[in-house]
Amino acid sequence: MDKNKERNIEQLIEGVDAMVESRDQLVKTAVLEHRKREQIKNMSLPVLWTQDELYEKKVVFIGMRQRELLNAFREIRIRLLQKSKSDNIVVLVSSVSAEADSSFFGFNLAATFALDPHKTALYVDCNPHSRSAERYTGTEVDNGLVQYLFDNTIPLKHIIYPSGVERLRVIPSGGLSESAAELFSSKRMEVFIAEIKNRYPDRFIVLDAPPVQQSTEARILAQYCDHALLVVPFGKAVTNEVLSAVEAVGKEKFAGLVFNN
Repeated sequence: MDKNKERNIEQLIEGVDAMVESRDQLVKTAVLEHRKREQIKNMSLPVLWTQDELYEKKVVFIGMRQRELLNAFREIRIRLLQKSKSDNIVVLVSSVSAEADSSFFGFNLAATFALDPHKTALYVDCNPHSRSAERYTGTEVDNGLVQYLFDNTIPLKHIIYPSGVERLRVIPSGGLSESAAELFSSKRMEVFIAEIKNRYPDRFIVLDAPPVQQSTEARILAQYCDHALLVVPFGKAVTNEVLSAVEAVGKEKFAGLVFNN
């Protein structure tokens, strides 16, 4: 057999191998996508809030009258996805000062991701000085993040609560703790973040931290996030405060400012 024929045969074999590899990759992708959809479909369905309840709780939803507000949250979602190029990201939300309400923004950002029927979202209240997240749970809260980090016998599933929004779960803070900084620096917290991130391959996670200026928790929590967003009270923060907050969460993690009236 001459060299040209041998080369043609080798090229043909390589082409067949490439086709087989491409087919196998398509099959793997299809299987993973099917598993993701089955996981979402099998999530327990909570009692969903009515439109009146969503308005009362100031939660965004498709069909709401304040369409410009919903579109603003959608734009932030788009930019975060473009920046991360992933469906499985952790975003830290904190405020520059106590005058800005990060919980309203953080929960609605999570709710915006949950609007996609192929995605899930988890809102984690990491503010041990507030129990604001409990207004977003659909059931009575027994334990939260603080109790989970303190007590190794509490399983993760016992601190994840349904909200009134489909595909959106909530982990409340669990209340006041003077040792939150130590808890958030612990190995158990590191394992906790890894577990909630890996449980669903398409899960969007919001860590709602205390104001940067009033605590050290936001600085500590920044190490666990992919991106950090800072809520700024409109007209109530000076440039130095904003720059200091950006420095606190880390310039490499900083993704943008959100101005709140």
